[in-house]
Amino acid sequence: MRKRNGFNWFALVMFAMIAYFSTVLISQQVHLSHVNESQRIADKRLEKAKETNAKLRRELAELQDINNIERLAREDLGLAKEGEMPYQTTVRP
Repeated sequence: MRKRNGFNWFALVMFAMIAYFSTVLISQQVHLSHVNESQRIADKRLEKAKETNAKLRRELAELQDINNIERLAREDLGLAKEGEMPYQTTVRP
């Protein structure tokens, strides 16, 4: 039978391995949470960009329609067709 009066190297090595792998696991979880937060922010920006893109596409489609161009010219610029007289109201303060 072997006498155990020396230092227990096996326990020290096991403790060191457990500590190392625990540290690695925790650091990976922290990194993963940062990546998930970045992904969430990027998804929000993407949704906002998609909404802006859809709005701009609708505006482009409206600006390519001759009826909308005429309406904008009449309302915003005060233009009229040949033979028409523009009507403009006065705004009272």
